[in-house]
This record gives sequence, C-alpha cells and structure tokens, in this order.
Amino acid sequence: MTAVANETCARLKAEVHPFRPVALQLLRMIGDPAVGFGRVASLVQTDPVLSMELLKIANSPLFPARVPIGSVLQAIVFLGCDRVSALVLTTCLKALVGRRSSDFIRACWRHSLATAMICQRLSEAMGIAESSGYTAGLVHDIGQFAMLHSFPAYEQALAAAEEGGIDPRDIERELFGVDHGEAGRWLLSQWGCPLELQNVAAKHESPREAQEPDGSLIRMVHAASEMANLMGMSVLSGARCESPAQIAAALPEAAPELAPQNFKELSESVLTKINGVELSLGFGIAD
Repeated sequence: MTAVANETCARLKAEVHPFRPVALQLLRMIGDPAVGFGRVASLVQTDPVLSMELLKIANSPLFPARVPIGSVLQAIVFLGCDRVSALVLTTCLKALVGRRSSDFIRACWRHSLATAMICQRLSEAMGIAESSGYTAGLVHDIGQFAMLHSFPAYEQALAAAEEGGIDPRDIERELFGVDHGEAGRWLLSQWGCPLELQNVAAKHESPREAQEPDGSLIRMVHAASEMANLMGMSVLSGARCESPAQIAAALPEAAPELAPQNFKELSESVLTKINGVELSLGFGIAD
C-alpha cells in the first residue's frame, strides 16, 4: 500500500466502529449449514438493543402476524433464522449510517438495501442461499459508508465526480490511495468477516475480473446494484445505468427474474419493502 492508502486505512480503523459483536458473529456464520435455530436465537438475545430493533420489524406491516411477537425466540419461529439474521444485519447497517441528513449517506443506505433485496430475489435462480445473497448485497458498499463516515472531503469528491461525469473510483484513488471497494475489503477483513464478502466488496464494480468460487455471487451483486440504480436508488444521480436487457444478458442464470417486463413489479416490491424497513426502524424519508 502507498503511504496515502495506509493513512486512509488507519483512519478508517480508528473512526469506523465495527458492527455490534452479535452482528459480526452472524456475518461469520453466513453460509454455514451447521448454524441452527437455537444458536441464532441464543446469540441475538445477548444484545438487548438489537433484540428490540428486531421486534420492531417483526411486528411491522412487512410481516403481518396473527398475534403480536413479544420475544426473539418467537420472532425466529415466525420469520426463520435466515430472515432474522438478515434483519439484524440491516439494523446494524442503519446504526452505522446514523441519523445524519447527508443526501449521499441516505442514497448509499437505500442503494445497499435495494441491492440486498434484489439479491434475495435472485438467489434461488443463482443457486445461492438467500441469506448469503442478501448479506452480500447489503455490505457490498461498506467501504463507501466508511469513507463517508470518516472523511468530510469524500462527499465533495463524490459531488465532483457526479458533476464531471468521472468514475468516482478514480477520484477515490487519487485522494485517498484506495477506492471504496478496496476500503471495504480491508475493513471486512479487519472485522474477521468471510472471504466471500471481502471479495464482493472489492470486485462488485468489476465482476468480469471475479473468479469462482465467488464469481457467481459477485456477478449477482453487480447485477442487483445495477437494477437498484435503474430503480432510481443510485448513490450518484447521474450514474450511467445498464438497461434491464443488458443486465439480464450478463446474468443468464437469473434472466427470467430480470426480464424487462418484470421490472415494474420488482421496482414496486423493493421500494415498498425499503419504505417499510425505514419506517419500522424510525429512519423514514423525512428524517
């Protein structure tokens, strides 16, 4: 690494607090078939704050239940381990975002949430566990969150890239020595997260460079990110978007899900879910 890159990483390490310990353990469990119902329940219940956030969502209109859900155990029975894990990670990302009013931070949050939901939709066709797909989509831009959090100049750099039609990664490397993908990979490695998530963070902008065994996951995250951009949930409003047909052609395994005729239904579904999550977490559009 260059001196500038080392300085950037040192600042990220000092200023970006990792996800809560429970969430980090869940991240490390993603994709492990040995992790069962009891282990997830026991883990989540050790964190009262996360437990309360989970119960807020479990009792929201997103998941209409016949009776109120009053415990983490009941939430897991009702929602399932994978969905509970995904919701816990979502609440932790929301905590990392905080309540700052920055347009870029809000755009990054909504883009990541949309990407996660689209990945969840595509996972079955790709032969990937829904929990793994959702998590990969949720954290793919974690480097961007971290840089927005740590460097006031980063928002100015994004604005300059948007105004000048420049690839933001070029400005990131010039100013900080690393782009947001490299920063995300480094941060996830410091937190002890799975290598597949580190690779998603590093390579989601250039999926053609991705190799198996993580290549399919990276290609799916890239496609989902492009779809989120098309839905109007891009970090940069002037970002050039691929068409639904181009995205489907690049991800043939999930082409039926990505077909242009399905775009409206997918968009409405994702937007409705995002609004529901935000309102449940007290992080609505008007914050």
